[in-house]
Amino acid sequence: MVTPWSRTHRGFGHEVRTEHRALPHTSDVTELRLVLAGALVRNDNRGVEALARSVLDAIALREASTYLSVLDDGWGVRRDGDSSGLSLEFVGVRLSRRWHRPESWAQIRLAQALRSRINPAAQRISHADALLDISGGDSFTDLYGQARLDAICAPKEAALRAGRPLVLLPQTFGPFTGQASRRRAERIVQRSTVAYARDALSYERLLELGGPDADTGRLRSGVDVAFALEPREPSGEVVRLLGDHPGEVLAGVNVSGLLVEESRAARFGLRGNYLATMTSLVRELIGVGARPVLVPHVHGAGGESDLAAALAVRDSLSPHERDAVMILPAELRAAELKWCIAQLDWFAGSRMHATIASLSSGVPTFGYAYSDKAEGVFAMCGSGAHHGDARQTTGAAAVEMMMHSFDQRERAASDLARTTPSVVALARQQLADLLSEIASWHGSPMPIGTVA
Repeated sequence: MVTPWSRTHRGFGHEVRTEHRALPHTSDVTELRLVLAGALVRNDNRGVEALARSVLDAIALREASTYLSVLDDGWGVRRDGDSSGLSLEFVGVRLSRRWHRPESWAQIRLAQALRSRINPAAQRISHADALLDISGGDSFTDLYGQARLDAICAPKEAALRAGRPLVLLPQTFGPFTGQASRRRAERIVQRSTVAYARDALSYERLLELGGPDADTGRLRSGVDVAFALEPREPSGEVVRLLGDHPGEVLAGVNVSGLLVEESRAARFGLRGNYLATMTSLVRELIGVGARPVLVPHVHGAGGESDLAAALAVRDSLSPHERDAVMILPAELRAAELKWCIAQLDWFAGSRMHATIASLSSGVPTFGYAYSDKAEGVFAMCGSGAHHGDARQTTGAAAVEMMMHSFDQRERAASDLARTTPSVVALARQQLADLLSEIASWHGSPMPIGTVA
């Protein structure tokens, strides 16, 4: 094993040994070497974690061995004792002014141009049977600014420069408001080996990016991989918390910290006061005898904390109303949150993957969204009527829509019992089929494009 340098640092609450090292040699031709980008396993955003965990679970079920390198924002290369038993490592990459660092995308690009074997990320990409990229599910867009788009495009373009198969896992494509960013997305899509959209609306955008000669054999309609996430029962204390109210209607509410701050709300074109709307919803639920369960799904991400938003809602209530509200603890991981959500009688939320956890569990769900990305997912589950747009409807009108969904929860549960099992099965099967397809490429020349 080659170890040009190594060091010890603090990470995830314990000491982690990080190394720059070469890939292990193997003569097993059935082994796949994969790189996963755009989905962090340990992440403050439980939706992004759900994407990564679903992919890891699918790889773990594969009978043949797989060596997986997950690109993250850490430092160096770290092996991890993942509970799934995968051959798993984490490789740090980032947009950084410290361009001399091996984690810098500028340094990675230079290493690719020089065909250097020293840079760990460049090395792993050049040896990969495929680079799987999921863009955080919904970040392949210029909606979040140029820096975010640059970070999202970097691994995709690195795979194409290396001439390795780029697989765009099910995700949302666009919107792209600038011509330059749209042309960049078109180049990536048209040179990818396989690309999946995660709903029908996004598939239309994918085909547009593919151009007039779009190959529907490569550009495919898929399902968000988080539908495949296996729930995991959390600690006994949380189980007790949810089970202490027999006979009561548990109504989950996810308040997005992303939408609370006024400048961000204005950027997304929200109407009215989002926090006031969600507070009114909680009050209405208490008024009809339900017990609200506030479900934070993103923590500490640049002031976008759902927990802070949930606390702001609770603090706006009267003392009597506060006594009726539960808040799920921040330490719950994505699979544990999905288990908790599955115990609810109804759910309303603005975070896309919080609602996917609910829909895939068969829980009647209302999506109060700030973009078009959720509409297709709800339609796929036969819940298109249980979806509202915070850019169009706010305040009393929005609360009325959500309470109507709450009143219709038994019928919605019956509908979901018919629709979601097939969606969940499709999410799991598409990953299994994709891994088999990638294995069939092993050692075969692939028609891969390049990006300068």
